Amino acid sequence: MRVSCQLSPATAGSQCANRSSVNSVGCRRSSSNTSALCMGACAASNTLDRIRRRHRAPLALCVSVNVNQRRPERNQLSHLSVRGVMTSSTSALRAKPSVFPLSLLLGILLIAANLRAPITSLGPVLSLLQQDFGLNPAASGLLNALPLVLFAALSPFAPKLSRRLGLERALFVALISIGIGCVLRSTGLAAGLWLGTTLIGAGIAVANVLVVPLVKRDFPQHAALCIGLYAATMALMAAIASGVAAPLAALSVYGWRLALGIWFGLALLALAVWLPHMMRAAPQALPDSGDVTPRVRMWRSALAWQVSMFMALQTLVFYTLIDWFPAMAHEAGIGAAQAGSYLFAYQAVAVVANLTASVAIKRLNDQRVLGFLCSLAIVIGVLGLLLAPAQALWWLSFAGVGAGMSMVTCLALFGLRSRDHHQASALSGMAQCVGYGLGSPGPFLAGWLRNLSGGWHLPLAMLLIAALMQMIFAVLAGRKRYV
Repeated sequence: MRVSCQLSPATAGSQCANRSSVNSVGCRRSSSNTSALCMGACAASNTLDRIRRRHRAPLALCVSVNVNQRRPERNQLSHLSVRGVMTSSTSALRAKPSVFPLSLLLGILLIAANLRAPITSLGPVLSLLQQDFGLNPAASGLLNALPLVLFAALSPFAPKLSRRLGLERALFVALISIGIGCVLRSTGLAAGLWLGTTLIGAGIAVANVLVVPLVKRDFPQHAALCIGLYAATMALMAAIASGVAAPLAALSVYGWRLALGIWFGLALLALAVWLPHMMRAAPQALPDSGDVTPRVRMWRSALAWQVSMFMALQTLVFYTLIDWFPAMAHEAGIGAAQAGSYLFAYQAVAVVANLTASVAIKRLNDQRVLGFLCSLAIVIGVLGLLLAPAQALWWLSFAGVGAGMSMVTCLALFGLRSRDHHQASALSGMAQCVGYGLGSPGPFLAGWLRNLSGGWHLPLAMLLIAALMQMIFAVLAGRKRYV
């Protein structure tokens, strides 16, 4: 027989003192000694209460007394550990609080490593694909733009997938899509090229949306740092993939197939690390009907639109500079190799800025100053490219700092402007839909304006206007409010 006091030590003694309230503290009258045992349990509670008052150390857990001295059941121990240590809803965190979150962070970073490398590795070997498949410039441009189009089209559906499967399973499905896409794209078949690129874009679109809600749910006290590491990993792998693609293509007879197919190994590694998290996760998330109102209201929220426009404008400037800077540098008298090194520096500076911004976000009361400064850095960079293109390295460094800080700030705002991970998922889906939907046409518009004007002054003026608008929306989105 077990006698347990379910009340805190401060109140157990007073209630057990009254014979009529014995049952209220969990005593079951199954023998003549029950009352005495209960009074003994409550006396122990009073002793603990005196110790607590003397040492001024509050006791968080309930007190249990086991008459038969049996070991508590496993589910009871698990329940007590959750109440006494943490409040996270993640089953993984409940299992091993001191070890498992590190494995979870590693899984998140491996997912991040897969979200840009399969895309940025395509550009350096695109000319080889044009030769093998006979792609004209229009088809080549579409192949390059297809992932961004899918980001915009599929982002609103990612929260629904997570509600059906749960965050962990939805991310696992996204990694499978990326891995299969890398294999199909490297088969050498025209159908495999387009289908593989589509699967890669679809998988990345889902993972883009769902990582930030996962971080908000499982790392609520360190969300900014985790998002900074996540963004830095994406940027670093993007730079590495674009840098090694051409050398890998020249390494063997497999050419571009090796340069593009090698990223299947990275997806496979991420799947292996993420599998235990998926297995430990709950079978599914909250029912779909429970989140209808927040999803509808998100698109009616002025703050959600401000965050989305911040995302759209920084996306437009970043991808336009990535795509067109080599051509701008050529007209400024900068060699191709030198322009490539400048572009690598642009992305490398963004990695450092990612980590710096993540530290600043945690220290600031809101993100208005941070949003203004990162937008100002982009304004300075674009204005410098417009007025003094020969000093492009310095101006790209400014733009890289602004781009890196902007990306981390945008991702952090998905969690900071929402009250829970369900709202964060809905806001992330909306912001990335609008962001990539409005940002992806940037390279096309820049090329069209270049052909229209015969130079790069008009496209750079467009980017300057976009950066100035970003400054406004970044300050508005940085206010400490909730959608």
